[in-house]
Amino acid sequence: MDQPSQPKLKLFVSALSGKGRALRRAPKVAALLRSQGWNVDVRVTHRSDDPAALAAACTNHWVAVLGGDGYIARIATQVGARGGVVIPLPGGRGNDLCRCLGIGTDAVAHVRSLPPASEICAEGAGEHPRIRGVDAMQVRALDGVNEGQDVAGQRPSSPATGLEENPAQVLGIISFGLDALANQIANDTSFASGTFAYAWGALRALQQFQPKTMEIEVDGVRRRIRGWLVSVSNSGWFGGGINIVPSSNPSDGRLELLTVDPVPKHHAIRVLARVLAMRKVDDPILHVEEVTSVKILDSAGLVAMGDGDQVGEGPLEISVSPRVFRVFV
Repeated sequence: MDQPSQPKLKLFVSALSGKGRALRRAPKVAALLRSQGWNVDVRVTHRSDDPAALAAACTNHWVAVLGGDGYIARIATQVGARGGVVIPLPGGRGNDLCRCLGIGTDAVAHVRSLPPASEICAEGAGEHPRIRGVDAMQVRALDGVNEGQDVAGQRPSSPATGLEENPAQVLGIISFGLDALANQIANDTSFASGTFAYAWGALRALQQFQPKTMEIEVDGVRRRIRGWLVSVSNSGWFGGGINIVPSSNPSDGRLELLTVDPVPKHHAIRVLARVLAMRKVDDPILHVEEVTSVKILDSAGLVAMGDGDQVGEGPLEISVSPRVFRVFV
């Protein structure tokens, strides 16, 4: 029986993330958290639920989230808006956010690594060395949509995560082009592994994709960019464990713009093979630069993918929102 002195912890669990992986891990995770001194209240969310709204209504200071990147992003930004602290727990297929934060891909192992609840919640724990502020990318529509309106209200729920497909905040990478198409194809596969799903998606995407020319504005300077992809990075990780932009730091208040030259397809295939095999790559056709905001003025008909879901299409503005929430890692 829980003791009155035990600190309260809300545990959100996605029934959909990771093809049910989060839900399968939930009983063990909850039991371990209770053994560490938490008074745990579990809330399992389903396709019909709005996790962001549930998180906004939650009053717990400490909130654990077991699910995929998009699911964690939706809840964490709401908890951060009122000053709470999130314990992210990997439960999706790719878990790139948790990889970036050093949490890894095993929720049970990570919970075992946590200090007792009494230590986490001790007076002055707000300065605990394992608490970290995390930036997010703010996505806003341009032109046809009011510039002050988040893209978040534009589309229905994602079948992959149970979230609105278009989050106001994206934590990882926003992609246009080959990698975004690979993500879309991967979302439709039955692979339980995000790594295998993305590899399959990338190979299929190469069969149908050709380099595109996009009109963008980088920190106020307009450009025409032709190539295989244009991505804006906050974390540097995507595709179920690919650290494509190692210089990215989700706590530095900056973003990175990644572009890939319009090389012949046989060259692109060689680079992609190294990316999939090595999980990262340094190649002359990849270009990375530090930025604070990017406007996609003409996306050449390409959709934007972020945190595993479609986040928009057409003209968009992507900017950094520093330290929108805190995580205990």
